[in-house]
Amino acid sequence: MSFDFDIVLRTLPAMLQGLVLTVEIAVWGFVVAVVLGLLVAVLGLARYRTPRWIASAWLALMRGVPLLVFMYWVYYGLPQLTGATIGSFAAAVVALGLTGSAYMGEVFRAGLLAVDPGQQEAADALGLPRSTAFWRVVLPQAARFMVAPSVNVFVGLLKGATIVSVIGVADMLYIAKKVSVQTFTPFELYTTAGLILVVITVAVALLGFVVERRLDRGRVRHA
Repeated sequence: MSFDFDIVLRTLPAMLQGLVLTVEIAVWGFVVAVVLGLLVAVLGLARYRTPRWIASAWLALMRGVPLLVFMYWVYYGLPQLTGATIGSFAAAVVALGLTGSAYMGEVFRAGLLAVDPGQQEAADALGLPRSTAFWRVVLPQAARFMVAPSVNVFVGLLKGATIVSVIGVADMLYIAKKVSVQTFTPFELYTTAGLILVVITVAVALLGFVVERRLDRGRVRHA
């Protein structure tokens, strides 16, 4: 069996353009996941039962729903319920962000719980407001515990972003599928797409490792 490098070279520029779209969706989905995940974590660590119950229900729902089904629902169902038009790009970001928020919520919760409770007590002793202590004392210290799992969440969202072509987003796999149907070269194009995604995933993991090491070194110097 021969590998048609010619079709790969001719299709690669279009696939890379689609890749940019895939990465943009993953990045914006991660931003949404971080914002909502922090809110979920705060609710989950609240003193009162009701916010903790809301956080638990959200985690169970978002971790339980299949991403593909949820993406279809956001794109096709949400406009019928609200009457508002939502584009395929926005629908993909919303679906990834909402499902990813459950995992980021657990990342934030674990990171916040890993911080020595004495830090909050020291902030209270200094008279710092709770909100100020959270943003300037507790959360920065929790960040070093959250780098690696946050990278894992982003990688998961990046992989999830590869199915956005089902709602019409012209991403890398959409291009690969379209050209492979015309040229009968699915092996070559899907193999190329897979290798590109592996390279990006490894690069993101290495970047996360470097950031985590630098945070650890900074902690050691100030210890």
